[in-house]
Amino acid sequence: MPWREVIRLLLKRKLAVACFAVVVICAFIALTAQLWVADSDLESNPGVDTAANLIEREQLLRSQELLDEHPDMTEAEARAQADKEVLADLDADTLTVTNLKRSYHPPTWVLALNADHAHWKETAVKDEALAADQRWGFFSAKAWRFPMGCDVEGVSILAKLIRGLQLAFIIGIIPTVISSIIAVTMGLIAGYFGKLIDDIIVFIISTMASIPLLLLLIAFIQAVRNSEAITQWFEFFGLGEDQKHWRNMILVLVVIGLTTWIGLSRLVRAEVMKHKNREYIDAARALGYGNLRILFKHLLPNVFHIVIIFFTLGFVGAVGLEVFLSYVGIGVEAKLPTWGQMISGGRTELQRDPSVWWPLTFATVALFVLSLAFSLFGDALRDALDPKLRT
Repeated sequence: MPWREVIRLLLKRKLAVACFAVVVICAFIALTAQLWVADSDLESNPGVDTAANLIEREQLLRSQELLDEHPDMTEAEARAQADKEVLADLDADTLTVTNLKRSYHPPTWVLALNADHAHWKETAVKDEALAADQRWGFFSAKAWRFPMGCDVEGVSILAKLIRGLQLAFIIGIIPTVISSIIAVTMGLIAGYFGKLIDDIIVFIISTMASIPLLLLLIAFIQAVRNSEAITQWFEFFGLGEDQKHWRNMILVLVVIGLTTWIGLSRLVRAEVMKHKNREYIDAARALGYGNLRILFKHLLPNVFHIVIIFFTLGFVGAVGLEVFLSYVGIGVEAKLPTWGQMISGGRTELQRDPSVWWPLTFATVALFVLSLAFSLFGDALRDALDPKLRT
């Protein structure tokens, strides 16, 4: 495959390069999400955003780090040392605080633009000091303390989006890898061997394709979620009842992977049927190569461009399916900050007065940007890899 030519064609398309840059940046943020957002930042945090609260949160986080680094240290010792370190590094007078209630206040820059915003009445602390400080400058630190606001539990939307991006890549990659392996294996076998094997595989493909995908997903998830055998299997690998949210997520990802391989398998089967009677395959048989070598060393490289294209587009489909399943209440649990859970939870908050619009809005925008970047890059990659479009 002329990869240099493919890269040259991709570089000529500025939109594809921009989309690839967006994907790379998102992947970097997803890989380093734990550094950007600590677990403590996702805990429910009602109350007032003050310097005292920020210092306490830093102390709790540092004490946990000390316990992880020094298992022989007691909690009291870790907390005492953390208090000293945090107080030495932080100055309460220089901390960025808003004095806003941490329950569902909008993006702080919105409040900076409008000192008479309706949410000041709902989320501001009722005291004279705040009333005098209500008019923030747009470029002040307070205006950007929570640039995407906080949800009804007082958790920063930006923190949830960053950790949700990490989960979005997990949700996109794992099911797509599972479905790609199944599809390529089935397509190669059916297209190469033909006859009865092909008839059996085509029957399986046709049967699964005749069932609506969403109904098939829901049926699979409901069937395996409460299975005793699967529960025991999870417990064997250390995922007990306290890790139920991860168990449910793994089940959802596996089920998506097991039910979304039909389209790719058909494409691979058709390509293999086209290639298996060509001269280079006849030459491989004449040299005495076995079927496995012909399948995976000669045929697979010639159909792998289809797999690459499917992967970029299947990623978007898997993330979208998780959002839908969370929206109808059978996806991952609310304990995990996926974008699907943010959208599902945000829709119920729109009815508040004044409306809490920011969790749903920012989660939807993030999903749109990531999906659009992958889709446009996938289209450009398809055009670059297709020999008919290169000539």
